Amino acid sequence: ERAAQELVGGGVECVCAFPHPYGCSQMGDDQENTRTILADLATHPNVGGVLVLDTCIAAFLSNYNLGVILPGCLGLPLLLLGIFLPPTQKGTGRWIRRCLTGCYILGTALLLFLGGLMIRGATEGQGKEADGLIVLGAALHGEKVTWVLSNRLDTAAAYLKAHPGTLCVVSGGQGPGESCTEASAMKKYLVEKQGIDPERILTEEKASSTKENFLFSKTILEERLGREGTLAFVTTDFHVFRAGRTAAGCGIEAFGVAAPDVWYLRPNNFLRECVGICYYFVKGWI
Repeated sequence: ERAAQELVGGGVECVCAFPHPYGCSQMGDDQENTRTILADLATHPNVGGVLVLDTCIAAFLSNYNLGVILPGCLGLPLLLLGIFLPPTQKGTGRWIRRCLTGCYILGTALLLFLGGLMIRGATEGQGKEADGLIVLGAALHGEKVTWVLSNRLDTAAAYLKAHPGTLCVVSGGQGPGESCTEASAMKKYLVEKQGIDPERILTEEKASSTKENFLFSKTILEERLGREGTLAFVTTDFHVFRAGRTAAGCGIEAFGVAAPDVWYLRPNNFLRECVGICYYFVKGWI
C-alpha cells in the first residue's frame, strides 16, 4: 500500500491492496485447476462423439478414403476416454488421461503448422501466367465428375479463359469405381460445360498419383511447348503445397492455381492432407 501511495503521489485518498500468494501468473493449485479444466474440455466425450459423427456423415456423402475415417480414428479414443475414465479418476487412469491429452496437444500443434504451409502454398501462384496448365485429376462417381473435381475444372476454365494462349493437360487414369479415365471425363466437362476449345485440351490417361500426373503431363507439354515453357497446375487449395513440392522433386518448376474445396469435407480433407505431407516428408519426396 505504501509503494502504491508513492506511485500515485498522494493523489488518491486511499489505496487498498489485495495480496495473493501467486503474483500475476498462475501457480500452485490455481494453475493445476486451469490445466485440469482445459484437459477435461479436450477429452470430453462430446468432442470424440462429434468426430465419430463426422466420419459417419462423410462416409455417406463422399468416397470412402483416409480423410473420411481419420476424424473417427481421432475421436474414438476421446469418446472412450470420456466415458470410461472420468476426470475424477485417480492413479493409472489419471496418467492415461494426461498422456493422451499431451499427445493430442502435440498433434494439434503439428496440424496448425501444416495448415500454415497449406495456406501459404494456396496463395503463391496468384496473378501469374503460364504457357501450360496441368489439371490434376480426382475421383469420379462412375463417369460423373465429383464436386471436388468440378471445382478444379471450373478454376481451370476460368484461368484458360483469362489466358487464351495457355495450353491445358487434364491428367488422371481410371481408378476403382470409375467407368472411364478421369482425364476423359475432365475434357468432356471443360468442352461441354465450360465451352473450352477441345484443341486446347490434351489428355493424359495413365497417371495414378500426383507424381505421375506431373511426370506424364510434362512429357506431353514439352512436345508442344518445348522445354522453355512456363507451367502451372490446378488442384484443390489444401493440396497445392504438397503438389508443388512433388513437382519440384520431379525437377518440374510449376506454380499452383488453387481451386476451392467442398465446404462440408474441408475438415476431412485437411486431416488427410496433413497425413499426406508427413508421409511424403518421411519418404523424402518433398
